[in-house]
Amino acid sequence: MTMTSLQKLHNILQTEQITASQLLELLKYERSALTKSDVDAMTELTVKKQPLVVHLEQLGREREAVLQMEGFSAGKDGLSAFIANQTDQHSRILTGMVDALKVTAKACREHNQVNGGIVNVNRQYVQQAMNILRGRDMTPSAYGPGGEYTSQVVRQPLLGRV
Repeated sequence: MTMTSLQKLHNILQTEQITASQLLELLKYERSALTKSDVDAMTELTVKKQPLVVHLEQLGREREAVLQMEGFSAGKDGLSAFIANQTDQHSRILTGMVDALKVTAKACREHNQVNGGIVNVNRQYVQQAMNILRGRDMTPSAYGPGGEYTSQVVRQPLLGRV
């Protein structure tokens, strides 16, 4: 038995929601691992996140292929037009699925941005520590040899004194 485009799209959206929800859970765990500086957990989460992201990309391409096969454009407009051409019942079901997927995708995006911010702050701390160890203080606190205000005061590196 061959699936209709409606059934295919329904299955794709359902799988996208499941996969995006799994990704969201990993992003939540990742935040905890980042705040605890748990390198092992972060490494494990990265390995688990990658296949989910790849799967979501694949599902997006499958969704677009179904839409194009039915003569609709790929993307939001084509999806909206496809849904509008369904019966009221099917249209409500698909709209609900798309709305739920949008909410999950937005939550993933927000968690990913926060996690990226945490990574960036941690990177800055590491960079500052490395600068101190190398004898470079990155805060503007002195004048250079030409009398200009400088942000890099070079001192004897701590690594050289140890």
